[in-house]
Amino acid sequence: MTRKTLAILAAVSAVLLGAGISLFAHRSSEQSEQAGASLFPDLQASLDEVSEIRLSKGDGSRTTLRKESGGWSVVERQFPADSARVRELLLGLVGMKVVELKTSDPANYAKLAVEAPDTATAASTLVEVVAGKKSWPLIVGRNAEGRAIYVRKPADKASALVEPAVAVDPDPKRWIDRQLTDLRGDAVHDVSVKPASGPAYLLSRAKRGDTDLELSPIPKGRKPASSMAINGQADGLTAFNFDDVRAAPATAPKAVDRATFRTFDGQVFELTGHKDGGKAYISVNASRDPALAAQFPEPPVEKPAAPSPAAATDAAKPATPGATPAPAAAPAKPADRNAERLAARSNGLEFEIPLYKYDSIFKPLEDLLEKKPEPAPKAAK
Repeated sequence: MTRKTLAILAAVSAVLLGAGISLFAHRSSEQSEQAGASLFPDLQASLDEVSEIRLSKGDGSRTTLRKESGGWSVVERQFPADSARVRELLLGLVGMKVVELKTSDPANYAKLAVEAPDTATAASTLVEVVAGKKSWPLIVGRNAEGRAIYVRKPADKASALVEPAVAVDPDPKRWIDRQLTDLRGDAVHDVSVKPASGPAYLLSRAKRGDTDLELSPIPKGRKPASSMAINGQADGLTAFNFDDVRAAPATAPKAVDRATFRTFDGQVFELTGHKDGGKAYISVNASRDPALAAQFPEPPVEKPAAPSPAAATDAAKPATPGATPAPAAAPAKPADRNAERLAARSNGLEFEIPLYKYDSIFKPLEDLLEKKPEPAPKAAK
């Protein structure tokens, strides 16, 4: 065997060895994504280090979720994110397992919406989880079979059906923490309303525990509507969610509606509203009035009476089997912090709210009065 032949054989062997290694690596990669395999097996260990999640589509819609000292925020809105929803997304990605491999043909990607999200017509969404210098990208496609979803890693040809399905809408308003306040109606002492047009009015309660609000002033010759219609105004800040948030306009609108809610514990919520292009917006100034709170102190919590010597002796005895234990003392009621929470996140912003909610807060006085009697028909001549 000549030296030239030996060299050729050595070169062929090297090529075959390289091909074998490549095939082995390819098969190992495929095996890692077989049914039941975790899609991101190393994400769990880095979960606490995740600092950013990016969601984007080819049409330019984008949401950036960033972890900051105070929690998660939506960068595009400069507003706190719904941390529960962010956590749900992360845990969904960590727990994501392959149900079965799907198409590897790029011509078929669009059927599953796992094509590259680089055109305006692409239905796919790119999700990027970032922790330090490491990232986990994933193209998320159509939902399938309710709890499953089609996905593809950008570097892979093969797509897959995985569980659980995750919500990856890149619209920023889907990720903001949309609760403005959650204030009980019975905590409200008074509501003053000054519509942009029409008379101002006040709804108030004299003391804690009063059920009904009193309306004033009442126009001469008119009567207030039912207590149900009037009392509903106090619930305006209960489970109050908004739709979106934006920077307040540099120039304030000329005509605005105003409403101020004051609570027995001294919280004050000043709402200024206007409508723009078929949408309703409010800005909020939240504060606390110690003088108001001092007028309506919380009733003292009754302390249990000191036990008598006989009762103390009985208490030291072993409990009788089956006996009902004495109820524990009620814990102290936590202070309502709606005002402080809102003051920390509402400066310089205005919130888009549903039109029906806007109209219920800034009701005209006429809506709180009984309807005027119909004029008597004129007698026929």
